[in-house]
Amino acid sequence: MAIHMAKKYDAHLTGIVWRGPSSLEHRYQRYMSREILDMLASRDNEIVSEVRAAFDARIAAEDLERYSSFIEFRSNVDFSLAACARSYDIAVIGNRASAAGREHFAVRPDVIALRSGKPVVIAPPNHNVAQIGTRALVAWDGKRASARALGDALHILATKNHVTVLSVGDAPPLGPPGDDIVALLGRHGIPASAIVRPTGSGGIARTILETCSEVGAGLLIMGAYEHSKFAEDLFGGVTREILDSVSIPVLMSH
Repeated sequence: MAIHMAKKYDAHLTGIVWRGPSSLEHRYQRYMSREILDMLASRDNEIVSEVRAAFDARIAAEDLERYSSFIEFRSNVDFSLAACARSYDIAVIGNRASAAGREHFAVRPDVIALRSGKPVVIAPPNHNVAQIGTRALVAWDGKRASARALGDALHILATKNHVTVLSVGDAPPLGPPGDDIVALLGRHGIPASAIVRPTGSGGIARTILETCSEVGAGLLIMGAYEHSKFAEDLFGGVTREILDSVSIPVLMSH
């Protein structure tokens, strides 16, 4: 996905591998000998080497060596992956479970969107970039997060043949005629139409995903965590439900 975007938008591509402390190190570091800690560090360094080798090989195959870089760092209180993302236009992150023993390399893309202030494209596992196509759907509720996501996605939406603006439930206030989201997209030369769908039996997230399939959208644009992340983690919410079920890329902002 990142390579596809780098080529399409003539962008520089940086590969990043991040790691926090392993579960063993996090729980039992005070009881571990230096020898054991060194062994864990050596194993992590091998994983990083594998990741970098795979990245370099793919970049070479795509002839992008002059337009790419690679960095690796461990999480600490002074610098995080979210802070790193602030130095880039957009982050592309996979949405899949981590392999056994590599859980401390895993990243929650929704948290990066929440903390970085930058848009994140979440790529589902095994997704074929050719399926992105020329149509996109914007999940619009008229609130701050969805407005932020729309603004962050304008340069991507400008490459689409059509954009569907979906509101679920009661239609949000669109302003006076000619001063709405469809009109905004039109002023950017983006063909768009708005639809309103009732909340189905599967809830808002299921309605959004079903509408994406119905209109042939290969990309979903949405705001992340309009309600608090704590409440969504505790009671469930649209952001988490989308990430758990989506089969197309999602551009998410907060």
